[in-house]
Amino acid sequence: MKCTLFSLLLALLLFGCRHAEEAATAPETKTLNLPTWTFLAKASATSATEQATAPKLAYVFPALRLNAQGQPIEQLAHRTLPDGTLSWYSPAPLGYELQAIAQRQLVKQGFTPISFDALTAVATDHAVTVFNLYYTQASASRDNPQATPEASWTTFCRITAATFQKDLNPNTKRDLMRQELVSLFNGKATGKSVSKHSVVYLLEHMGETRQWSDKINLL
Repeated sequence: MKCTLFSLLLALLLFGCRHAEEAATAPETKTLNLPTWTFLAKASATSATEQATAPKLAYVFPALRLNAQGQPIEQLAHRTLPDGTLSWYSPAPLGYELQAIAQRQLVKQGFTPISFDALTAVATDHAVTVFNLYYTQASASRDNPQATPEASWTTFCRITAATFQKDLNPNTKRDLMRQELVSLFNGKATGKSVSKHSVVYLLEHMGETRQWSDKINLL
């Protein structure tokens, strides 16, 4: 049974990878005069109109890195834990850290994170919100190629959420949301903090359908 579920979930992940859209470009700018503890965000959020609220049980996959074309660099792999349960592994440097950050934020918003084994044991269709996290590592902004090494860096973050029937068939999933954020900030070393805050920021805006820009404080 678990082998079948693993195959279905792997197919789901690959399906999502094939349909990943190209990461958005950074907001246009001529000069960047941001304190090192802030970043500019250009965000978009899309939520399904047919399902106003997401189920409060949540499973979060570890994050994957994206390349400049919006395609995952690595793939998730499953592992069997000492207690015999299945877990998912991401080789991305921030894979587990972003997963943990997302789980903590979801708890604050009234969700209950569950294990993958608990997800496979759910007996009701569309009872769990399944989250996928994607991000890019810091890169020089294409909008300001002449900037000094301490200016005009960018990252990208994407979060998707869906529900599934109890057999986890990817062909019958219901997409709940797709949220993306392009950031612009000073200093390449700030990139990890920006990615972490981007996950929290996007989850705080679950349920919205709009595009906007914002200045976010890292402190």
